[in-house]
Amino acid sequence: MSSSTVATITHKNTKYYVWSLISMCLMFFFGVIIPPFAGITSVGMSILGIFFGVLISTIATNEIFWPAILGLFAMVICNYMSASDLLAAWFGNSVIQQIIWVMALTGAVTESGAVHVLSRKALGIKALQGHPMRFVIALFMTVLICAALVSSPTTMLLLWYPILDSICEMCNIKKDSDLKRELLLGIYIAAMGAYILPFKGVHLSSIAIISGIMEAGGLHFDNVAYLVTATLCIFIFVLFYALFIKFVWKTDLTPLKDFDVTKLSMDASDTKLNSKQKVLLGFMIFGIVFLLAGMVLPKGSAVYAMYNKIGSTWVWVVLYAILCFMRDKEGKPYIDGIKLLQSKTMWGIIAVAGCFTICGAAIASDDLGIKAAISTGLGPILNNASWPVLVILCVVVSTVFTNFTNGMPVSFTINAICIPLACTLQMNHAGNASILGVATILSGMCAFLTNGAIAYAPILLGREEMNNKFIFTKGVVTNAIFIVMTSLICIIFGYIF
Repeated sequence: MSSSTVATITHKNTKYYVWSLISMCLMFFFGVIIPPFAGITSVGMSILGIFFGVLISTIATNEIFWPAILGLFAMVICNYMSASDLLAAWFGNSVIQQIIWVMALTGAVTESGAVHVLSRKALGIKALQGHPMRFVIALFMTVLICAALVSSPTTMLLLWYPILDSICEMCNIKKDSDLKRELLLGIYIAAMGAYILPFKGVHLSSIAIISGIMEAGGLHFDNVAYLVTATLCIFIFVLFYALFIKFVWKTDLTPLKDFDVTKLSMDASDTKLNSKQKVLLGFMIFGIVFLLAGMVLPKGSAVYAMYNKIGSTWVWVVLYAILCFMRDKEGKPYIDGIKLLQSKTMWGIIAVAGCFTICGAAIASDDLGIKAAISTGLGPILNNASWPVLVILCVVVSTVFTNFTNGMPVSFTINAICIPLACTLQMNHAGNASILGVATILSGMCAFLTNGAIAYAPILLGREEMNNKFIFTKGVVTNAIFIVMTSLICIIFGYIF
């Protein structure tokens, strides 16, 4: 190993330990050193130190597991909760349980290859052949749906970019062309479909924070409202992007007329679902439909009472147990339940979701004085803000900042500040905190202008086709499309739900 390499590694390690030490000092000593002010209690000061300590460490060290664990431990040390109460609040949270069970079930669907088959079948629809605009929209929407099922944008990009390369090679689309770059970006934003479902994916950590804040205010996070609004936001965003390609940027799509799915290297297993894949997809779809059923079931009926008794968490636990119980033609279980829970449980997400859920509830409570201090400090700006102003502010600020720093911490911060205000509006029938959650979460994930915007941005920006001119012209316009569409939809749905 060369001396320059050793020096680089030493510098990185030094930087890592310096930021780690700073974040730990905030977690454990902020409330001890800094005296209470603005009506915040001493425990409240410690909670603020924990919140910002964990936040800073996730940004500076690119780690989420150990900062969150230390943050949880710091809550015990500062006497916010006893050790047993903290564990109960962490693992007893319904959102945390959803993360565990749905990710395991999603892992089973992904490992079965069902998503791969669905993507190939969608490209083979005859109505798309010879119709470039239909093909582009279908391509993006297929990515969106697959991303929702898998809940991993990274997986979608790694799956679809090679497919797109084959399509472009078949249709003689040059690498150094705006059409190729627009298709790459289109697949990237369509992969935001991973954030549609409110019970799976990395955004559950933000949902956990929002849920904790709402529960502290006597409200409950509305999964159905989130699902419907997020789906419409991403769908309309991707659709308008496709329309911009043809009608605003006037990109020539005629090369796509030559696409022929039969020329892609595929065998029968690539286009036909086997029995196991059908069963696993069926169970996943049933769980999603079950959540939507609450919109149509008559309130006060026995069926609705049973629906509420089961809830949005136990349905996934039971579906998972049934799949463990069922046997295929060879006498083997459809899923190895224990193995999947061991390999697919994302403990980093569970830890950070638990930490920020409890922090969010503490910030939103009246006991520690933090919420009152925030309201007083932001009073001139936000206290008299209407629902449309609050939504637009959150979407714009989140989208801008997330493109230059990590999106998740941006979402955490915006949620901690603005969700309590949205709760007040909701209690006055002038908005909806769950819908503001859609705005902040999606805005915190619409990130691709810089490599530091989000973890998987380098997959797009590292492509040889991409250049700064495209990213900071059409890429910026794409962000503007998102801001307008998401703001408009969330404002309207905030009054509907």
